Amino acid sequence: MHLYSRLGRAMLFCLVFLGTSLSSKAQLLWTVGLDDNGWPVGFLGGPEASFVQENGSINPLPGSPFSLSEARGADNDYYFAGEYTKVIPGNGEYDPVGLVDFDEEAAERAFAAGDLDLRYHFNLPSTLKPDTRLSVTFDANNLDTAGADPRFGIEVYVNGVLVQPEIVIRPPQLDVDFKTPQFTVASVNAEVGPGADNIVSLRGTNYNSEGGGNWMGIDFVQMDIETDVIPPAVFPWAVGLNDDGWPVGDGGGANATFVQENGTINPLPGSPKSPETAQQADNDYYFAGVYSKVVPGNGDYTPVGSVPANEEAAERAFAGADNELRYHFNLPNNLQASDLLAVTFDANNLDTSGADPRYGVEVYMNGVRVQPEIMIRNGQLNTAITTPQFTLGSVNGMVGPGFDNILTLKGINYNAEGGGNWMGIDYIQLNPVAKPIPPPVLPWAVGQNDNGWPTGNGGGPNASFVQENGAINPLPGVPDSPEINQQADNDYYLAGVYSTMIPGNGAYEPVGNVPVNEEAAERAFAGADNDLRYHFNLPASLKPTDQLTFSFDALNLQDDQPNPRYGVEVYVNNVKVQSEIIIGIDQLNQTINTPPFTLV
Repeated sequence: MHLYSRLGRAMLFCLVFLGTSLSSKAQLLWTVGLDDNGWPVGFLGGPEASFVQENGSINPLPGSPFSLSEARGADNDYYFAGEYTKVIPGNGEYDPVGLVDFDEEAAERAFAAGDLDLRYHFNLPSTLKPDTRLSVTFDANNLDTAGADPRFGIEVYVNGVLVQPEIVIRPPQLDVDFKTPQFTVASVNAEVGPGADNIVSLRGTNYNSEGGGNWMGIDFVQMDIETDVIPPAVFPWAVGLNDDGWPVGDGGGANATFVQENGTINPLPGSPKSPETAQQADNDYYFAGVYSKVVPGNGDYTPVGSVPANEEAAERAFAGADNELRYHFNLPNNLQASDLLAVTFDANNLDTSGADPRYGVEVYMNGVRVQPEIMIRNGQLNTAITTPQFTLGSVNGMVGPGFDNILTLKGINYNAEGGGNWMGIDYIQLNPVAKPIPPPVLPWAVGQNDNGWPTGNGGGPNASFVQENGAINPLPGVPDSPEINQQADNDYYLAGVYSTMIPGNGAYEPVGNVPVNEEAAERAFAGADNDLRYHFNLPASLKPTDQLTFSFDALNLQDDQPNPRYGVEVYVNNVKVQSEIIIGIDQLNQTINTPPFTLV
């Protein structure tokens, strides 16, 4: 019986590595769980792993390959059968577990509270090359909906390398397969063959403190070898350039070649391989991507599948009854339904043989009209026209590989009414619309009075305090420091508009618009790194005589000297508002308030 079990597991392992992913042209390397929208009890590991209730904490590496198929019986580390003797740089320092005879039977099923790391350990076949392309796919199974805006963030790392920026999962994204952009073996420092402890890590971001809910379940995780080279989805994108011409290009997209239209409207899906020949292109232009799923609103057709490169040729004009120009594209996984978009295009030329030369244009995305008819006359030629802004959700925009989003320009021919029979297009773009800069707030805070440095999200009171880098950078610093130790600078920015320098602060070029609070702030003074600068706007309602005060709290102090102490002064626009205060052990975790001061 024991021998049968070992052989059965070995056979399953082989089948997993030789299987084929059904979602795209890819070879399945491994999977934990199945895309079954459930957590059935299994006993062979891998696709039949038992997903069990998480234990509520993140254990240090390497974890155990012998988790139990019972609630809270698994740790953060899931192991496939293999040999783990070598740590890969990027994964930290730990002692690998050695030989693992069988695929581990149990895996944690969810992120919850502070338990926000799910790690999958595997060897890679020796046949893989440094340029072999891989991807990771996962599916969120369920979500805590107790909050006002249920959501959970997730990033994907391979050997410590970020391969998927944060995706925010809300209820509409449940049971949707998310595939990361392709990456190569070399780009994630992966090593092949027995011994190398490669790790895929799903890292969650808990938005419970902001009304997001405290947990999110995972249905399955898998890694594929990608046999088709598909570049990551591009956004923003453009077809053609704002050059008032139709030069022959190379590489598609902004360098697409615009060719004479063929006079008819072909049915969807069209071809992604139109030749750069007059009257040989169709109405459908394709960006590189995977097109396997029809987006509701675009009709009923069979998508074209994988498109490894941007199409080279696009029709250049409306003419006669040929009055549709369709642009097919994927969208990056990390876009949100609330993200604002707009379409910009430019009419290049116009048939002027009629008594009143003109042509009408409407704009649709996924069948939803985002621009009512605009009438183009000579005065509107070579003028950028931008649609009203719209949200991704309002046009049923779908993110990730597979979804065939379509942007359509529909022409309206007025030739029968003296308008002319054709109109050319110079370029078309799909662009993000910057979110409005929030108004200044007062009071403001960076960090909370919590006697700790928890990792936060959203900046301001939820800023992540990271280890200082040991140097003082010149002004203005940057407003987007990473949440990584020694990678933040001395300048922390609250959301605002920074275009005017205040004379007392010296001479520098302000950073401009900062749409969101900076996520990371230096956490300490150390050595010669003794400036912490906080940039902010003030509400216009304040009067010059209004009084303000600044508060702070010292968290800890180097205490290996006979008289531990540190001095702190406070300046606002280089005006001293607090003379030096000496912080000793007794002053730690005590709120210090400066004397009141006025704006002038």
